[in-house]
Amino acid sequence: MTEIIDTDALLQRLPVSYDEFRQAMRRFAANVNVITCADREYLNGMTATAVASVTADPPSVLIVVNHSARSHAIIKNTRAFTINVLAADQKSVAIHFASKPADPFGGIAHTIGLNRCPIINGIVAHLECAVVQHFEFGTHTIFIGKILGTNVSRFAPLLFHDGSYQKLGGMADAR
Repeated sequence: MTEIIDTDALLQRLPVSYDEFRQAMRRFAANVNVITCADREYLNGMTATAVASVTADPPSVLIVVNHSARSHAIIKNTRAFTINVLAADQKSVAIHFASKPADPFGGIAHTIGLNRCPIINGIVAHLECAVVQHFEFGTHTIFIGKILGTNVSRFAPLLFHDGSYQKLGGMADAR
């Protein structure tokens, strides 16, 4: 027999601590992405692993962006972003965008996509998106984007696991 759990009572319990949460989340292996956006001539990007598919019909994805990130206001105002899935040899690109540089695209080879957001050269894949919904939760916003365009390569992806950058075991880079 299955025990019926009172969800409201569970929510009243003390939450998992910040450290416990961080330790559990470090066990997830995730693609390393750069979420790009643009506000007229200003191009921005941020390294992110909080990316997921939503549905194939219509093709859509979600990203999670901290309110304090420079990209947050741009994505919210322009309703556009592009997910750039980094290749295994693009660790320096991930570190560059994680450092919040003053000139995000200085020295980063890219093109501009249909949604006017940058597409970084040499990536595994990109998904150009238009925001169709967003939800506020705590310190972050969940943006749901309908996919407007995409392209893929045969490059191996860059992963992040247990606090460090990793390569997919057994997969040779097709470069």
